[in-house]
Amino acid sequence: MKYNSLEFKNVSFSYDVKEVLKDISFSIKEASFFVLLGLNGAGKSTIFSLTTRLLKLQKGEIYINNFPIKDYSNALKDIGIVFQEPTLDLDLTVKQNLYYYGALKGLDFKQTIFTIEDEIKKLELENHLDTQVRNLNGGHRRRVEILRALINKPKLLLLDEPTVGLDLKSRFDILNYVKELVNTNNISVLWITHLFDEVDENDDISIIKDGKIIESGIVKEIINKHNKANLIDTFNALTKVEK
Repeated sequence: MKYNSLEFKNVSFSYDVKEVLKDISFSIKEASFFVLLGLNGAGKSTIFSLTTRLLKLQKGEIYINNFPIKDYSNALKDIGIVFQEPTLDLDLTVKQNLYYYGALKGLDFKQTIFTIEDEIKKLELENHLDTQVRNLNGGHRRRVEILRALINKPKLLLLDEPTVGLDLKSRFDILNYVKELVNTNNISVLWITHLFDEVDENDDISIIKDGKIIESGIVKEIINKHNKANLIDTFNALTKVEK
């Protein structure tokens, strides 16, 4: 029986007196790809920070793999995280970055490489393991961060604006790879973005504006529901943005 890999129930959050999340509810099914779409400042990063416990839950409930977020030892043990800002050590090689993270997970080097051996090849990083990270281009650095997040085989992968600043080919290489992970690794994915072209008509999505979820469902069904030609027109209608 399938469960929800991530579930937000009536979550609200404020910075001092400013409420930035307002009664947020959504869920990601086991082994599925889910998009959280919204413009900058909509509340996406706050949702990411609450899920990763960088921020403390104030109101509502969050569950990861059926564990409440407050039970962090269980809730966070099976997740992989790719932050919006780069977090690799530029002065270390790819291999050293992976080894260090694996050690934090209680793995030695051999175990670390074994857990991601197939993914190293799929991401075409086998010839870059001894390269210092500062000598990699932006697309390859992002691949390393995703690879690192897959150490210890997480059930849920969280990615906050993972393709920002990359060229078009690099963006879609990474997006297609992550989508394939859902099928090959039976993993759930939260893909947070403001880029409309990264959203497919068959994707499961929640659209956020000003801290509120304003629409959820399968993209093509949402478009049909609002009788629009595409997602951008639908978003503009929902948010009353002038063309």
